[in-house]
Amino acid sequence: MARIDTGVESTQYPTVPLLLERSAKKNNILIGNDPTQIRFAEQFLSMSHKKPIVHEPVSLVDDMMLQGQDEPKLYLVDVSSQIDNVSPKEKAKTGIWSLDLIERNGAGINAIIRYAAKLLDIPKPDKTTMSRVGYQLVKESDPSSKKYLLTDIRAAVWQAAWYLTGTDTGRPRWLAPWENWMLWMPKGDRDNVRFRLNSLYRELVMWVFASTGDERGVRKTGGRWDAKQFQKLSQLQLPKEKVYATLAELSAWRTQGYDPFVAAIRISKVWETK
Repeated sequence: MARIDTGVESTQYPTVPLLLERSAKKNNILIGNDPTQIRFAEQFLSMSHKKPIVHEPVSLVDDMMLQGQDEPKLYLVDVSSQIDNVSPKEKAKTGIWSLDLIERNGAGINAIIRYAAKLLDIPKPDKTTMSRVGYQLVKESDPSSKKYLLTDIRAAVWQAAWYLTGTDTGRPRWLAPWENWMLWMPKGDRDNVRFRLNSLYRELVMWVFASTGDERGVRKTGGRWDAKQFQKLSQLQLPKEKVYATLAELSAWRTQGYDPFVAAIRISKVWETK
């Protein structure tokens, strides 16, 4: 099986997707050169620390670079020997991550699948499911299945949720922005995003009626009547101000016809904090 050189020797340190299952530390070090994992580390740590975090390439890291820093640091080195001057005490307080391959059945890809299951509030997938979804993620990333390399970790989480919730007909349940404001947007072109925005608009209009027990109002939204969906929506607790802000954004997008990606980003900002 062909492999890709990520510019890092295999180390004892975990790959970046393991961030999903751990509390973010103030200072972090990346070892290697994988733009996918570097980008995700910046995104995840920026969200965790509630401020922009950008990696800083350096030739080595020592204790002085980690001690007494007012702002979180994200250092990037090429090989693990460049952090040999960091004491065990400082290493224990620092997140150290290898930019090695994210492979099928590896710890990194399994963390992605487990995190997707957590977002969906479903039981931890068994070994067979983990292997199946991991294979599908790899194939989605590289149809030849030769690289065993993911190209977008956030998209991989969304895609894992897609596979975990897919029915026998292959139709998955979309994540909603109130479930995860970063991962609800579908992959693909503007047509996919337009379709998702229109479906979200209908779902929220239905929720407004269902939250007050207005079955007649829900029926007027069109589509096939689904008693189970009505019950689910009527029990769903959402902050009304965010629902109305989202509907206002969707209405403006539908009326003015501007870029659907812009609308999706604005909706994500509405739900960024619950």
